[in-house]
Amino acid sequence: MNPFLARSRHPSLFRTLASITPALLTAAFATAAVAGSASHTPSSVALSQPASTVAASTDTPGTALDIGTGKGVLLRLPAPATAVFVADPDIADVHVPNPQAVFVLGKKAGTTTLYALGANNKTVLQRTVVVNTDVAYLHQLLATRFPALTLHVEGAPGSLLVSGQVPSAADADAVVQTLTPYLHDKESLINRLSVTQSLQVNLHVRIAEVDRTVTQQFGVNWSAVGGMWGNFIGGMLSGRTIQDTTGVYQLPSSNAFSTLLGFKAGKTNIQALIDALDQEGLITMLAEPNLTAMSGETASFLAGGEFPIPVAQSGSTGGSIGVQFKPFGVSLNFTPTVLSDNRISLKVNPEVSQLDSSASVTTNGVTIPGLSVRRLSTTVELGSGQSFAIGGLLTSDSTDTLSALPGIGTLPVLGKLFSSRAYQDKKTELVVIVTPYLVNPTDGNRLRTPLDTLISPSSDIEYGMQRSLGLDPLSGDTPRLVGAAGFVY
Repeated sequence: MNPFLARSRHPSLFRTLASITPALLTAAFATAAVAGSASHTPSSVALSQPASTVAASTDTPGTALDIGTGKGVLLRLPAPATAVFVADPDIADVHVPNPQAVFVLGKKAGTTTLYALGANNKTVLQRTVVVNTDVAYLHQLLATRFPALTLHVEGAPGSLLVSGQVPSAADADAVVQTLTPYLHDKESLINRLSVTQSLQVNLHVRIAEVDRTVTQQFGVNWSAVGGMWGNFIGGMLSGRTIQDTTGVYQLPSSNAFSTLLGFKAGKTNIQALIDALDQEGLITMLAEPNLTAMSGETASFLAGGEFPIPVAQSGSTGGSIGVQFKPFGVSLNFTPTVLSDNRISLKVNPEVSQLDSSASVTTNGVTIPGLSVRRLSTTVELGSGQSFAIGGLLTSDSTDTLSALPGIGTLPVLGKLFSSRAYQDKKTELVVIVTPYLVNPTDGNRLRTPLDTLISPSSDIEYGMQRSLGLDPLSGDTPRLVGAAGFVY
């Protein structure tokens, strides 16, 4: 609220308020007298009703004025005031019912200063106003809704803190939802609630991917050059390069089988290289990560590696290059939240990526490999031990390329010698199966590792016997020698 001259700017308001002020002050003094005789002149009285209901008070200089948000205090001035203002009108506001009374209204949590100036700009009132969140009402609200819980709420400028112990994560969420509507603009709720029984979720994930590729190629590469009509040269070239500049025959990049036919006489050199390929590829990928996390926390998993990427250093004058590493492989991020009745809300983000040379980029002589990525993100709700599957992630790419000599390439039988065909069909399918379990810690003696079943030969004669019989020395089922046995040296 901007500074104002109480008398000059609101004459009609003062005439109206002057008529109701004696009755208001009389009612206030009567209320104070009935309330008790121990304190006849209170310094300030905070409103316990809405802001329209006020109480009179006698000002005590130098003491801070505590007001709850949405509530107000009526202060009486020792002398008439000509101007009343606050330093931060976003925290508190003032109204002047008459020259010797100031009504202060708390708007949001914070601290500001109240000034009242009298004749000749003399300071009539200077008070620090502290506006706090009405935590008493919030305590009463929480006690009504959650009578079995012990909760504590603290207010501070810009935030509201709630602490205590709750039996489950669902109760903690209910407390947070209760307090959220009472937050003002740009205020945050700090959740310091602790669950008495820590709930942990174990997530078993099976990621299976099948990549099937079928490639078929058949083509004839011609290199026919001959001398004709004196100094004139004629010939036909098609397909890929058969020989390099040194005369070495070139192998096809697709690992196809090549058959070479040729004829050479004088200046005439005819060569035909037939490339044929029928290839089928099958790639399977399986990962079964197991992760355990507390309710509300995030756990991550990565089975793969990291590849380097050159990055220019900012601020360097010599153009120095740094290296950053990007992860690839099978990764998983999940966040479980345990709800009531042991239901689990699960946010899962699995990802499968691998290096892809076809998506690589070359810059300044440096080749940076690309990535082929399959990524999922979903949120589901299910019970402990139940599973859900994410399927249908099918990718199918087919290419069929025909290269032929116009006219001759369309002839039956003969046209096959002047044409090449390349066919490729690639299909990829990804399936993710997720199963969460509610788990509790157990005794360490009940847990086993793969090393517990690893038994090494106790002597050299046992080692020699295992090798001669073809037994696996690392298997836990391999028979052992009993008694004294060994070599005599």
